[in-house]
Amino acid sequence: MNLYRRSIFEATLVVVLATLISVAAAQGLRRKPHQLRATSLAEVTTDSHGVISAHLIPITILDDGSFHDASIYKNSPEPMVLDPGVVYEVQKTGETVGYLTVGKATKEKDNWTALGKWQPASPPSKATTTATPTPTNPAEERPVLHRAGARTAAPSPTVTPTPTASPGATTPPTPEDNSASDRPVLHRPSSEASPTPSTSPVATAPTPTPQPEADTEPVDPDRPTLRRRTPHSSAEMPQTTPSPATRSGKPATAAATVPGLRTSPGTQSLVAVSDEQSTDSRSFQFVWKPGEEAAIDAKLRRLALAQLAGPVSESSLRNVVIRSFDLDLSNDAVMVISAEVPPVAAPPAGKSAKSAAAMNSATLGATRYITLIARVDFENNPQKLAFSVTDSSRLDVAPRLELIDAVDVDGDGFGELVFRQYSFDEKSFVIYSIGRSTVTKLFEGASQPIK
Repeated sequence: MNLYRRSIFEATLVVVLATLISVAAAQGLRRKPHQLRATSLAEVTTDSHGVISAHLIPITILDDGSFHDASIYKNSPEPMVLDPGVVYEVQKTGETVGYLTVGKATKEKDNWTALGKWQPASPPSKATTTATPTPTNPAEERPVLHRAGARTAAPSPTVTPTPTASPGATTPPTPEDNSASDRPVLHRPSSEASPTPSTSPVATAPTPTPQPEADTEPVDPDRPTLRRRTPHSSAEMPQTTPSPATRSGKPATAAATVPGLRTSPGTQSLVAVSDEQSTDSRSFQFVWKPGEEAAIDAKLRRLALAQLAGPVSESSLRNVVIRSFDLDLSNDAVMVISAEVPPVAAPPAGKSAKSAAAMNSATLGATRYITLIARVDFENNPQKLAFSVTDSSRLDVAPRLELIDAVDVDGDGFGELVFRQYSFDEKSFVIYSIGRSTVTKLFEGASQPIK
C-alpha cells in the first residue's frame, strides 16, 4: 500500500534538498575565526542639544580560540579591552553606525568602564548619497568629506594643491587631510597609511592636537593589542557589504538611516567590536516579504504562550519585543520574542480548581518573563530552539533575559545573539550561537551589581 502520495512526497523531497543545499552553501561562506576580537556594550547618550557621549562596558574577548571575561582579562591595571586608544566599531544589527575610541577607564566597585570619543560612521547630511562616487559639482562639496576631497583633487594627477582650488576650501587637500583624519584609524598598521610623502603645504596646515591617551602603548611587549589609533595616522575606513536596506533601494550609508538608531534624546545600548584583523560587516536583519511578517509573528506569540503554565491569553502579554535575524546567510529567519505577564491577584473567574492550582502562589503575585528563540522552517512555522521562563520571585535561580542584539563575536561572518541577564542584585551577559536546531552557549559572565 502506498503510504504517501507521489506528488506530495516529491515536493517535500525537493524542498528538503533545496534546504540542505542552501545550508551547505552558507557553511561554505563561513570564515576562519579571528585570533583576537573584543565585544563590549556601548551606551550612547544623546542629550537635548544633540551632543553625543558614550562609554563602554566590557563583555568578552576572543583570544586564540577561547572566550574570556573582558572585564578582568589582562588587567594592567585596566582590562586590555579598555586600553587607551583602542577603537571599537559600534554596530546595530551588524551594520556599522559609528566608531568609539577609548579614552579614560575608571573602576567603580570592581567594575571597569571607559569613556569614549564618538565618531559617526558617515555624516548625516549625506544620508541620501549612494555608495558609488559619481562626479558632482565640486563647489557644492565640503572639503572634510572623503569623496569631496577626491573630487577636489581630481583635476591634478597628484595631491599637490593647485591655484585653481575651490575658494571655499580653506585648507588644501593632502593625504593627511582627508576624511580619514577625522575618523578613528582601524586595524591597519601605520605602514599602510598613505604612501605619498608630506609636502610643504602640509607644514602650514593645522594639525590635530595629539591626545595623550591615544599615544599610550601597553607596557608589556607581549600584551596583545586590539584595533588602535594614533593622532597623525591616516588609514582607510573598512568597506561594508550591501545591507538588505541597500539592496531594496533604501539608502543606508548614514548612521541616521540604520533601523533602530536613536536620533532623539536618550540612551541606547549597542554592541561594539574591536579587532586587529580586517573584516567586512553586514546586516543581520532578516528582510520579510510583504505581508509575511505579521502572520509569522502571530504564530510566534502562540508558541511563546504555550511555554507558560496556567491559562494565559495573548492579550495578557506586555512589553512584547520580536526581532528577526539572518545569522548564517541561509535566508532562514531566527526569531527572538521576549514578553512579560503581569501578576494575577486571583485565579480567573470560572476556572476549575485544577487550572487554579497550576497558578501557584508565587506566580499569582509575581511578574513572569519569557524569552524564546525559534527558527522558521520551510513552511513558515517557527520551531522552538530554546526558551527561558522565570518570574520576579526567583530571579536568583533563573535570571531574566533581555536581548541586546546580534553580533559577530568571533569574526567568522556569522552572527551570534547577545543577551543581558538580570538577577536580584546583579546583571551579566550571555552569548548564544544558533545552529540549525541547536543553541550553544559561548560565553556567560562580565557581571556587575545592580545599582
